[in-house]
Amino acid sequence: MPISVQSIMTLNNPSIAFLPAALAGFVGADDTADALTQSYVYGRRNILSLYNSPGSYGVGRLLKSLARSHFWDGLHAGASIDPDAFTQAVAKTRGPKFTAAFSGTSIESTGEIANILATHCKNLPIEGVAEGRVTTPFAVTIANLYHTPSSEEHPTLKANAPFLPILASVGASAACAAIGDWHCFSMIVLGMFCNAATSTALRTGDLTFTRPNTTPGAPAGDGFLEIGNEIVVLQGSESAVGSVTRGRFSLRFPSEKALGRLATCATMSTFQCLAQLFIVPQGTLLGQLFFVLSLAIAWLYNSFMASAAKKAKAKVVVDDVLKTPSMQRYSLGSRSAMAVFLMQVLKPANVEEQLAALIPNKTRVWTAWRQIVARRLRDEKPTFEATVRPAGTENFSPEESTLLHTLLGDAQAAVNVYGAARGRY
Repeated sequence: MPISVQSIMTLNNPSIAFLPAALAGFVGADDTADALTQSYVYGRRNILSLYNSPGSYGVGRLLKSLARSHFWDGLHAGASIDPDAFTQAVAKTRGPKFTAAFSGTSIESTGEIANILATHCKNLPIEGVAEGRVTTPFAVTIANLYHTPSSEEHPTLKANAPFLPILASVGASAACAAIGDWHCFSMIVLGMFCNAATSTALRTGDLTFTRPNTTPGAPAGDGFLEIGNEIVVLQGSESAVGSVTRGRFSLRFPSEKALGRLATCATMSTFQCLAQLFIVPQGTLLGQLFFVLSLAIAWLYNSFMASAAKKAKAKVVVDDVLKTPSMQRYSLGSRSAMAVFLMQVLKPANVEEQLAALIPNKTRVWTAWRQIVARRLRDEKPTFEATVRPAGTENFSPEESTLLHTLLGDAQAAVNVYGAARGRY
């Protein structure tokens, strides 16, 4: 059906306000921030985000928090800040506990790099399953950290260029100009300028990985991360393991002046939101629809980039910093089997002490079990078949003897799966 002249006049009536267009600055800030972070913090993309984007008010608020986030000041020249402050992902999430096998060091809460590695390990396929009883299953991943990152590195990812939202904003502004709607035209151009300025300011930051320097002659850093029913064994030098347990990311700017540009961009984004709130409703309905169309395409692009943001950070950690360590994941049916498997992989000198830390039960059955396990693990081919009553358990009741027999069966299951796994790593 052909469009009538009356319909066109209605679409160009400036008295009609399209409410979603006016409120666009208050929605979509999280996706916009994630998209900018992946593109310019982790990717340092050359092409600027020259497109009208939603969520300008929230982005302005996040930019202010980023400009004030001097968490790493004093460590480096210039201004160093937390890169996650922009996306509010600093969820003070406690990292998994780390226990060193040889030095005895225990870190109750590690950082985001250990968290990312542990999460990555959860998605690995199981390569071996211990036979025997199943009570509380545990997964143990053996990560061979063969690469030792430098004390300071500057990883960079590739990020897709925003050609589609740029073309959408350019087309929408041209369409507004064609129908003489200069209110919506100016607001689309303002959004393009503010978003491009923000991407320019973020790109001057240099994503920097740092780790503490280790003491010469320090023992191997082997140990394990424990988070729920997931255990990640870290095998490597003290520096390599320290990169996971104590490594940090910062976004380093060359000067306070460069950091001040973020505050300027925050003011611009806030102004953009307020200007759009009052000026867009003065445009024609058709112009407002063009304005919303540019935002809708930008929102789809930002959502796509935001969904890949976590994967991007995981790639920075696993592939760029750690250089894709060799990892194998195994499933154990109980905590006792997991503990024995762990002792075989790490081979600490104080097996009984570490078993007590993993399983602190102080009954005489558990005490006897830890002693038997520690003694027999010294053998090249340990066996826990209960063919004869172990020494020191003559006074056990039938129930205690049954429990000990069950626990030794768990130990044998761990020995069996370790024997099959040893040649793989």
